[in-house]
Amino acid sequence: MVRIKTLLSGIVITGLLWPGLGLAQPPPGSTPAGEFVRGVSAPVLSVVYFPVKLASGVSGAILGGISGFLTGGNERAAEGIWHPMVGGTYFITPATLAGEQPFLPFNYGASRPPQPQPSVTPGTMPPS
Repeated sequence: MVRIKTLLSGIVITGLLWPGLGLAQPPPGSTPAGEFVRGVSAPVLSVVYFPVKLASGVSGAILGGISGFLTGGNERAAEGIWHPMVGGTYFITPATLAGEQPFLPFNYGASRPPQPQPSVTPGTMPPS
């Protein structure tokens, strides 16, 4: 029994003292200084950005309601204002600054107007 305890203790102590064995590895291309800068700048930028986005969202909700009312209850007219104005990113996070998450101040979502398609002449293949 003493041998098993000694062996387990030795394995645990080796695992704790072995450099990097118990530590999570940072993502490639990431430096501690960069993570610190993103971690500090994200809340500072959010303090400035959030009130502007909140005012934009509230005004978009009101304008969308007015638009729906003035067009006789046309939901598409209201949603055309609601989606971009109310949707989107309200807070800036370190993942947003690192490029891991998209920054969408105005999220067009499903109401985004259709994009023009390139014209294809008969008998030719569309570009890939």
